[in-house]
Amino acid sequence: MRKDNIIQFPIKRRMQEIEDQQAFDDMEAEYEIEQFTDECVNIAQLILVMIEDLIHNTEDVHSFDDIDFRNKENQEAKDVFVIVNLFSSMLMRWGGLNHFLHKDLDTMFEKLVKEQGYNDFN
Repeated sequence: MRKDNIIQFPIKRRMQEIEDQQAFDDMEAEYEIEQFTDECVNIAQLILVMIEDLIHNTEDVHSFDDIDFRNKENQEAKDVFVIVNLFSSMLMRWGGLNHFLHKDLDTMFEKLVKEQGYNDFN
């Protein structure tokens, strides 16, 4: 028996509102992750600029005057490309984001500790 004077709860509309809010929250979280990732990359690239500045503008250092991290044909450019990506990966890990280099970083850390100990920071 159905009574016509009972107002039905608008469950379909409410479910759609919940889905819409979740989609909005997901987009907002994705945007924040994208912004943080961009910041990690930018900081890593800034670190490279600072390294270049130190190497090229330190008075007492002349052994590296010809080093060129921007020429893709040079091995040092290939090495620093990896290093910049390692910096970016490190910053992403600090922020709680996964990066495909994290496993490699962990492996390199273990190898370095095995080879030279963990006294470099003391």
